[in-house]
Amino acid sequence: MYVKQVFSIWRLLKGIWHGLLAVTAYATLVFYLFSYQNWHFLSFPISIITILGTAISLLLGFRTNSAYDRWWEGRKVWGEIVNDSRTLIRQSITFIKANKDEKDEVVANITHLQIAWCYALANSLRKEPVLVYADLHLTASEHDYAANQNNIPNAILNLIQFKFSELHQDGKIETLLYQNIDQTLQRLCDAMGKCERIKNTIFPTQYSFFVVLVIFIFTLILPMGLVESIGRIAIPITFIISFLFLYMEWIAYVMQNPFENGPNDIPMTSLSRTIEINLLELIGASKIPEKILPKNGVVM
Repeated sequence: MYVKQVFSIWRLLKGIWHGLLAVTAYATLVFYLFSYQNWHFLSFPISIITILGTAISLLLGFRTNSAYDRWWEGRKVWGEIVNDSRTLIRQSITFIKANKDEKDEVVANITHLQIAWCYALANSLRKEPVLVYADLHLTASEHDYAANQNNIPNAILNLIQFKFSELHQDGKIETLLYQNIDQTLQRLCDAMGKCERIKNTIFPTQYSFFVVLVIFIFTLILPMGLVESIGRIAIPITFIISFLFLYMEWIAYVMQNPFENGPNDIPMTSLSRTIEINLLELIGASKIPEKILPKNGVVM
């Protein structure tokens, strides 16, 4: 999904407000104990805090880049799906040799199968009912075949392959042109596999835990290093610095899983609808759905 760029304090603090509240309360306690209870042993060398803060910045930079690479790879793969879906239908329109009525029927069937595949893949990656939207583009027999398979998107892609193979065997697609179509189907299959790899490969939990642990230690000693030199100002400064680190970690956490049905996911449903509109226009369909509009600032 894509989130419209509308400023919202709650959107900034939604995932980290618990930690910020705890850090601010802790910084207030450190200031009280140091200033009013004379617990001067709470003072901590600022040089050590500076070194630790620099190390955390490097760790967060690497973690955020790694998480963004996963998100951007997912977006690029879906861009390839959009292009190859259009290519597949253009190839169907131009490569199939048959009388007009038969050709229109076959191309329409392939078009609806491809649309169903896009919706099924999106729902499968999000762990939602796979045939929602897709079932609108499948015949009863196609629906039964796909529903009985463990990997429904792969089953639908297999149906598309069967259609072209049958056309080739009947002499309605030349061998060289059939090879071009097969290459397009291979790219679609590769795109599906890439999405499944991103979905099923867990971001290293040990590394994530280590970054969170270092941030936690840093927030514990930060007010101790500031309270002696700047007094009560250490409380808001601790809040601001902690907010920056915690928010960067939260961004990385959200972006590392681009297919989890969250507000910053890849907008696969919207992309599937775009594909549906484009393909139906290519075959001259009479009923074309509307684009998916944002709801509450979010595009699915």
